[in-house]
Order: sequence, then C-alpha cells, then structure tokens
Amino acid sequence: MFFWMRKRKQIYENQKGEVLLSLFRNLFTVSKRISFCSSDKKASMTIEACLVLPLFLFAFLNIISIIELYRLQGNISAAMHDTAKQMAVYGYEYQALSGGDASIAESLGLTYLYAAAKVRTKLGNDYLDGSPLAGGATAISWLRSSVMQEEDCIDLVAEYFIKPPVAVVGFPKQIFYNRMRTRAWTGYDNAKNSTDFTDEEEIVYITPKGTVYHRSKGCNYLKLSITSVDKSFLDTQRNQNGEKYYACGQCGASCGNTVYITQYGDKYHTTLGCSGLKRTILAVPISQTGDRGACSKCG
Repeated sequence: MFFWMRKRKQIYENQKGEVLLSLFRNLFTVSKRISFCSSDKKASMTIEACLVLPLFLFAFLNIISIIELYRLQGNISAAMHDTAKQMAVYGYEYQALSGGDASIAESLGLTYLYAAAKVRTKLGNDYLDGSPLAGGATAISWLRSSVMQEEDCIDLVAEYFIKPPVAVVGFPKQIFYNRMRTRAWTGYDNAKNSTDFTDEEEIVYITPKGTVYHRSKGCNYLKLSITSVDKSFLDTQRNQNGEKYYACGQCGASCGNTVYITQYGDKYHTTLGCSGLKRTILAVPISQTGDRGACSKCG
C-alpha cells in the first residue's frame, strides 16, 4: 500500500515537472517572436520618420512664411494709409502757401522720400530686417509714386521683393506691390465742375510768366513731375519730347551729384528751391488771359 502511494507521488511530480518545462519552452519561444517582431517594427518606423519628417518641416515652414507674408503686406498697407492721410492734410497748406512751390512741398513732407521715411519709421527697421523682405528696411522702392500731380492726388506705390524662407532651386525672389491713393485736401473746384451756371465765363489757369492758358488745373505743364537722378546718368535722360536736358541758367552751375528734372522741361536743376521748379497758378476768367494762347496739351 505504501509502495503504490509513493509511486503515484513520483508520477505526479514527474508530470508537474514536464508541464513546467513545457510552459517555460513556450514562453521562451513567444518572447523570442515578440522581440523579433518589435525590432522589425522599430526599424520600419525609423525609416518612415526619416522620409516624412523633412517634408513635414518644409511644408510647415512654407505655411508659416505665407502667414508672415500676408502680415507684412498688411502692415505696409496700414502704414501707407496713415502716411497718405497725413500728407493729404499737408496738401491744403501746400496749396494755400505756394500754389506749386517745390521747396515748400519738400518742407511740408509732400514727397515720396518723406513717405518712405514715414513708413519705415512706423514699421521699425528691426521688424523689416527680420521679415521676408529681401534686403531689409532700405529695400522698398518708391520711385513709382507721385505726389500732388494728377488732380492733386497722392499716389504712393511701394515695390519690394520677397525671399523664400528656405533657398530652393527654381523658387527665386518674387516682386510685390502695395499701393495707396488718395486726394489732397485742396477743396472742390466749383468753376470747373459746376453745371448749374453754364452762362458764366469760363475759368482758366495761368502762371505769371507763362505764355499760354490752361483749361485743366491738372495739366502736366502746371503740375511739374520732378524726378531726382544721379548727374552721371544725365546724358541718358530725355524729356517727354525726346529732348536732352541742359543746365538751368539760375542754379545749373552749382556742384552736386544729384540733379532734378521734369517730364516736359529741358533744364536740369541742382536744388529744389530753384524758381525754375516753381509754379504760381492763378485762376482767371478767359477774357483776362491777354495775348496768351491755348495750351497745346489741355487747351
């Protein structure tokens, strides 16, 4: 009896050992498989990350640059709007004081150079230098602007280049424009625009030393379009009639690297205060024009 009990105990212990050994083998096999599969997945994810991450960063930088570009354009437009409104107010003083004196226009801030300095001050050099603007704060060109020329309008045009955030072949710098146009506070010309009193005598415009009268106050012969150029390039400049520019008899002998020319004149000037760049405009009835003839452009 005792013998059979010991035999059963020995069989039970042997079976228990085999079961434990089998479980251990299974766990070891599963562990090896899990370890092998996990290593494969990690390698696959590393390769995918290497391929996708640069593309994601490039797309993210471009989205940020587009947002920054729109912000830059909006800030430039806002600064130009404030500057144009301020210059429009100065237009009233300009008309009341001078009737067309270029030196007074410069002192009042009615030039595109004043507009450029004002916009740059409003935005700040640090902001412009750190923006997508190629060349920084001094790279904005205002040469397409005009002040107090056509119908007393202030037309500010900012031209500049935008650089991509990351240098990519095939994507060069792009040119952009911002424009702000407003009319100076010079009042309403009743003599020109009235339709209720058609029997009144026509009002025309003359200058004290002029030989013709003008039907339009915005005539280019009255509203001088003054442009500053480097004296070394003067030989290549021509006026609207294709003529060369010669030294002004009053100020042309002065030395200077910068000279001033007009669209229809044939003289260059070394100072904006020269009387050759001034226009005193008088509104008179056509019967008081004397022996003056009609302007070839607006008469």
